[in-house]
Amino acid sequence: MDKLSILLGGIAPDHIKLSLSVILTYPCAILFQYMNPNGKHLFSIAYSSIVMLAVLRLYDGFIHITTIALISFLFMKYYKGSKAAWINFTLVMASMSLCHIGRQLKGFEGDTELDYSGALMIITIKLSSYGFNVIDKDAKNLTPHTQQMKIDHYPTLLQYFGWVFYFAGFLAGPSCEYMHYLNTVQSNRRPPYSLYLPALKTFAKSMVFMIALIKLSPTFNYFEALKPAWSLHSFWYKMLFVQLAAILTRCKYYFIWYLSEGACILSGFGFNGTDKDGKPLFNKLTNVNVLSCEFAQSYKMLTENWNIGANHWLRHYVYLRFNPPGTASTTLKTYIISSLWHGFHPGFYLFFMISSSLQVLSRQIRRTLRPLFLGNKYVKFFYDVCTCIASMGLLNMLVPCFDLLHVPKIMHVWREIYYCHFILIAIGSATYFTFKPWLLSIQKKGNMVEKKVEKVTDVVDSLGIKKAN
Repeated sequence: MDKLSILLGGIAPDHIKLSLSVILTYPCAILFQYMNPNGKHLFSIAYSSIVMLAVLRLYDGFIHITTIALISFLFMKYYKGSKAAWINFTLVMASMSLCHIGRQLKGFEGDTELDYSGALMIITIKLSSYGFNVIDKDAKNLTPHTQQMKIDHYPTLLQYFGWVFYFAGFLAGPSCEYMHYLNTVQSNRRPPYSLYLPALKTFAKSMVFMIALIKLSPTFNYFEALKPAWSLHSFWYKMLFVQLAAILTRCKYYFIWYLSEGACILSGFGFNGTDKDGKPLFNKLTNVNVLSCEFAQSYKMLTENWNIGANHWLRHYVYLRFNPPGTASTTLKTYIISSLWHGFHPGFYLFFMISSSLQVLSRQIRRTLRPLFLGNKYVKFFYDVCTCIASMGLLNMLVPCFDLLHVPKIMHVWREIYYCHFILIAIGSATYFTFKPWLLSIQKKGNMVEKKVEKVTDVVDSLGIKKAN
């Protein structure tokens, strides 16, 4: 494995093991299509257990995941209190937190060492959602989504653990909700379209990002920026370095997410009907839309297209479950849950604190400025390009928080680029709030002109009708 690591440009042996374990799910996924429901449950349990115990040798992880899954199953089956889902949610999050704390005590940072925390993060999403799906059976005023995902008949242990250990998404996601899993596994109908081509396309996407990582990541990563030699480079080199390193950091996720998604599609999951032109969609379990992330014009657009499974969970099982939804306190609670899910390294909290503030600010700026650029398609295009550069440029300078995790290391990189992102944010905020009244007045005048034009048009149209009559 060490020789293969050198051949692949220094990729960590543990990362190679993880990738190969996911790649092996592809031939298994073909066999999975032809199994009966009980066979599918048993296969998922067996495959994921063998990978955890024999290949990755994550014995403590296997015990941890199996134990918390069994506790959640028994608790939701026998406890009938009104707060059952929230108690289950708390137990599952506490389990995740214990894993993160143990990881930090061992000195593991980021993805430098392979452990079971990634798989447990997926299980945490599954089990916390499961609790709400169970109690939704007797709930009223359900949303269309919760109506679809509610569990009317409590699962057997075989069904439950088949879902928990679903082999194609066990190690790196994507997560799927219990009813989606059960309906797919028990359905005798296969998708009316071939699964091989969409799975191959998704696999090919992952290979593109793997090649980018092999070629560029050894040079352009934030740990290189901590070396004394990096300080000798020019400011503009450092700025470009920070931007490229951020993109390559995301490429790690693009690679593994697309790799596992392809196996999910091949095993029969992922089909999501057809589009308006009748073309089949296989995006049911898509975890990322790369172009929408890399060319996002706002932080809202970015968050909607990045780690879609986690955002789906945060929306339907955190944000909308707090009362009342849509308030500032609910938003804050959701950010806290998201931070706890990621871990306890200060870099995570620094990232979420700054990015959430930027999201609030950018939303205000967008509401004020965007209407002024909608009149002409070329002007709007210019606005879209500028907002994309500003949004992604600033976000990329925050990515060291996720890679380096510790404040002194993060500050070292930021100091080398003279904290220019904070300077830009301060200048932009001051400019916006200075000119905001004037911009709003222009926007108001524009609305008044539009209303007058609409009124004149209506009068002309009515006269035309009268003449026609």
